[in-house]
Amino acid sequence: MRTESIATIRPYEPGDEMACRACVVDLQEAERQLDPRLRPGESMADEYLAQMHKHCRDYVGTIFLAEYAGEVVGLAMVLARVPFEWLDEPPGDYALVAELVVRDGYRRRGVARALLDVAGGYAREAGASELRIDVLSENEPARQLYLREGFTPYKETLNKPLR
Repeated sequence: MRTESIATIRPYEPGDEMACRACVVDLQEAERQLDPRLRPGESMADEYLAQMHKHCRDYVGTIFLAEYAGEVVGLAMVLARVPFEWLDEPPGDYALVAELVVRDGYRRRGVARALLDVAGGYAREAGASELRIDVLSENEPARQLYLREGFTPYKETLNKPLR
């Protein structure tokens, strides 16, 4: 059963910096719960936002915001033309949902699904034939959402601590 999102999805606009920053901090802190080695969100958010905008310029990308009652409650960054880099990969490029976050209190209300739908539409319109998304293996709720939305496992990176 699909539920309608409580949020309106719109493109990033000048003036959205602080709202996007808050989303980045939230995402980083959520991922730090799964991997404590990650930097604190507050310490990396400004530089990371600059990096997000650079990636959008370099890979035909954009940022979409989910807004509810005038408040930004989530974001998705989609890159439409990410080149395959290794000779053993397919030729050409792919689209990537490089960031997806829904702020605490707005999860499980269809916001992530709505962001994924808009990101997929953007990638399709840009000519992409494949959309990818990464997820931390321990982030089971996100992983289950992506599987429900038609993503399938493709490649897995395994990690072995050496200390």
